[in-house]
Amino acid sequence: MKKSIFLILAIAMGFTACEDDDMRNSEIPSVVLNGFTEQFPDAKGVEWEKKADIYEAEFDIDNVDHEAILNTEGSLLKYKYDIVYEELPEAIKTTITTDYDKTKVDEVELLKISENTYYQVDFDEEPTDTKIIFEETGAVNTEVTTW
Repeated sequence: MKKSIFLILAIAMGFTACEDDDMRNSEIPSVVLNGFTEQFPDAKGVEWEKKADIYEAEFDIDNVDHEAILNTEGSLLKYKYDIVYEELPEAIKTTITTDYDKTKVDEVELLKISENTYYQVDFDEEPTDTKIIFEETGAVNTEVTTW
């Protein structure tokens, strides 16, 4: 019985610890909120985290998962959102078919950094997944950090 109670308390504390990472809108500087709202006026279910001197927002638009990173001035640094494999440019699908195991594609995201568009593909591998950034041409980009 004591073990069960301890286990329940440990799980509850774990959930509470995870909730502490999220910030309320009232804790976000107005300049950051305004910058976010200007870029994503249709965002729903926004959850905020602060990491060093950046703010990360997770949200939905039309039932599609999005993430955005803004600086302390409210400027959008980058964002990404889920897409389906079929939405990838043909050049990327060709590279994946030729150089990777297409059956291991787990998640595909469109990544925008400034005016540049990249595609982040998550391959389901053991012991950890592999994320690769592709350019629209199908070339692998090793300079852009996966997110």
